[in-house]
Amino acid sequence: MKQLIISIIFLTYSQTHAKLLDKTIAVFNDTVITLSQIKRVKNNISSRKNISPLIYKKTTYTDQEILDIMIERLLIREKLSEIGYIRNDEQVESEITNIEKRLGLSRAQLLNFLKSNNMSFDEYFEIIRETIEFNIFNGRIIRPLISVTDQEVKNYFYKTSKDKTLAFKYTIVDFSLEETKMKKGMLKNFPETLEKFQVNGVLPKNYEDVQTNVLGDITEDGLTNNLKALLKATDEGKFTKPIKLGDTFHVFFVKKKDLVESQIYLNAKAQIRSKLMGDQAGEVTDLWYKRELSKHYIKTFVSK
Repeated sequence: MKQLIISIIFLTYSQTHAKLLDKTIAVFNDTVITLSQIKRVKNNISSRKNISPLIYKKTTYTDQEILDIMIERLLIREKLSEIGYIRNDEQVESEITNIEKRLGLSRAQLLNFLKSNNMSFDEYFEIIRETIEFNIFNGRIIRPLISVTDQEVKNYFYKTSKDKTLAFKYTIVDFSLEETKMKKGMLKNFPETLEKFQVNGVLPKNYEDVQTNVLGDITEDGLTNNLKALLKATDEGKFTKPIKLGDTFHVFFVKKKDLVESQIYLNAKAQIRSKLMGDQAGEVTDLWYKRELSKHYIKTFVSK
């Protein structure tokens, strides 16, 4: 009896201390995430960032942020499993071997490196697995949802370039109406009326005298400063605000807008596209995570 009481006391003491040492922070389906796991990630976050900067982008994280990352990795793993992409241990080991060859490291040197960076081989193994999964996820799930057009790249370049010497070449459609035929209220509604005309091909009766003229390969040479500024401020595929030239009011539809110094744009094009795709990928990925969360049993025990 005495031995039984001692055993019960010891068991109670052990359970109490286990709760003090660790606790459940979240449950994802049937996977339990504990506080010690989160603390361990925080303890070697700088090493994780060096190994997988796509996943661990910052140098410091809150417990909640680390939990979010862990849940996101599980969401990705579930999705890849669903579509038939499972990274087994042999594939991860093969990737680690390739990394060792690329860096000129033996396995012993790799282990010493990991030890000096407060990381076990098992942790490193799982980070490599997560990185492989994340790359597949980006390529198979996110990339098909992203689309950046040439026009978006152009517009970004026009709006952010600090080069004030940029000159443009245009193809424009000139819509004009003589001042004497521009009745009260018509000038204000001129661009909007033309936008509707572009869609339905119908001009209101009071605009029936509007003249059109397609002008191609128009450069800024010889343009008035007002017209030059107006066209430069208008994106391709848009109408300008009305401008009076002589005794006639004009609204121009910018059908095409290209840089005369095209090499300037070409040099920046790839970088701009990459940035816009990165921005869009972040937004699409966030929306994907939010949508997928509702498909799984997830219970957390820390406040946002």
